[in-house]
Amino acid sequence: MGGQAVSGPDGATRAVSYNIPGISVDGTDVLAVYEAAEQAVGRARAGEGPTLIECKAYRWRIHAEQRGNPPDPRPQEAKELGPQNDPIASFGATLIAQGIATPETLRHMDEEVKSSVEEAIDFAKASPLPNPADALLDVFAP
Repeated sequence: MGGQAVSGPDGATRAVSYNIPGISVDGTDVLAVYEAAEQAVGRARAGEGPTLIECKAYRWRIHAEQRGNPPDPRPQEAKELGPQNDPIASFGATLIAQGIATPETLRHMDEEVKSSVEEAIDFAKASPLPNPADALLDVFAP
């Protein structure tokens, strides 16, 4: 948010309006997000209500993509920040540094995920279009 869409640097401060705790974390830090979510889930399970978690992350691509992909108006320096703020690469480096994973293990996992996504896309493309009336199934309680 950073004051561009709302007043103030942290969206988490808006939680006060709802009388719930608000937390702002680095959304590119996998462990920070995990810890914030773990605390929020613990509160909720203890009957203490919801928590607003604002995960600040860098937007890699332009805000509104359309057919034909209009040019990205951001300065080149801003565009180059994406890879530096990649949470997957950063967490992978942490796992390697701690001896939890090897580059080969992570490469293998990445290949498995890409294969799984490609299979899901192929399945979706080969599947018949759903009946529009089904959009309302299981949406409302009886």
